[in-house]
Amino acid sequence: MRIQLTRLLFTALLAGTVLGSATPTYADDDRRDRRRDDRREERRDNRREERREERRDERREERREERRDDRRDDRRDGRRDVVVRDRRHPYEAPPSRRFERHAERRGYTWINGGYDWRDGRYVWVGGRYERERRGYRWREPRWETRDGVYVRIDGDWAVAGPVSAPPTLREERWEARRGFVWVRGHWDWRGDDWAWIPGHYERERSGYIYREPRWEQRDGVYVNVEGSWVIH
Repeated sequence: MRIQLTRLLFTALLAGTVLGSATPTYADDDRRDRRRDDRREERRDNRREERREERRDERREERREERRDDRRDDRRDGRRDVVVRDRRHPYEAPPSRRFERHAERRGYTWINGGYDWRDGRYVWVGGRYERERRGYRWREPRWETRDGVYVRIDGDWAVAGPVSAPPTLREERWEARRGFVWVRGHWDWRGDDWAWIPGHYERERSGYIYREPRWEQRDGVYVNVEGSWVIH
């Protein structure tokens, strides 16, 4: 009986020793598994974050490229506007006028050549003859700057003189001077308007008198007959 009890006690002690030594092993395995799982989850989280960061970088780069494209389009449109604008009007004065040889022709007027703006560049247009127009003179074309661009004013025929009588002569104060003649002031036609020319003294000429200038109407146009000294 005692021997059986001893064996039972020994068996129980031996089982406890085995269980006690096995339990930590099972616990260590669980901890290792949990750590392994934690590392895997951490790596998955890191990969997800890296992918999100890559997508954010891609979106930023796309937005940068879109802005660059927009700027290129704006510059291209601006250059296109400049080209169109430059083709329409010049921004620089025309070159110096060329000299053209020509012979006088009775009954004709020589029209000098000049530069014209065509297809975005200056082009020389040669001179020509045109039949005279009685009472008219040819007014040459010219270039004027308007709002920063050069604009060509075409030539045309202008009345050679005024078609209306000059204004009334102005009163001028003067004093007689021995040996001198007072020449009254008079109206002159300058460009497209009347201009007053003040009077002046001229030295006497023995045997001559001074005939004052006057305007005479001829063929509907007033013509200036200049003053001169004539034999008395």
